[in-house]
Amino acid sequence: MDGYVQLDEISRDILKEIGNVGTGNAVTSLSQMMEQPIELDMPSLKVVKYYKMHELLEQPEELQTGILIEVTGQLKGIFLFMLSEAFTKTVINTILGEEERNLTSLDDMECSLISELGNIMCGSYIRALSQHMDMDVSVPELCIDMGGAILTYPMSKWVIVSDDILLIENIFHMSGEIFKGRILFLPEQEDLGTMLSRLREQRYG
Repeated sequence: MDGYVQLDEISRDILKEIGNVGTGNAVTSLSQMMEQPIELDMPSLKVVKYYKMHELLEQPEELQTGILIEVTGQLKGIFLFMLSEAFTKTVINTILGEEERNLTSLDDMECSLISELGNIMCGSYIRALSQHMDMDVSVPELCIDMGGAILTYPMSKWVIVSDDILLIENIFHMSGEIFKGRILFLPEQEDLGTMLSRLREQRYG
């Protein structure tokens, strides 16, 4: 798709470093949670235009799971982790045992489990960013709906003023299968350019 923002080499290096740190954090926590080895490819981090957000989904009408975490402090906005129905069911079945499940009627334990997965994934990148700036993090909020509807949910709750959104794409290897997960960071009161400028100052002075 078009709509990607062209970044300079320093900004790309900074995002790559955050991705590497975040992935390292996530692999350890996920493996402990799943009680089996989990592999994560190095993530792809891009900055995309807000108006192109719905084009991120191959099938926007398909049921997906979204976990939203609000951050406040020096960086304000929403982290949204999105995973497919198949990915969600594989995680639940691996931990709680195989059975037929309907994502629209998960029980409290199943919802808590998926929320914790989102907390691990978003939290891994939030911790990588928090090495450079102070942030407070909300309790994860779970949303199960069509992918296109989930993407509109943050905008119904928060005023998003930035034109640019950070996209983190992860490839998971687990239970003999490969899954894709996406994390979107939707800035609320400051754009990604401000974030990158702060990270650049922290790194290079």
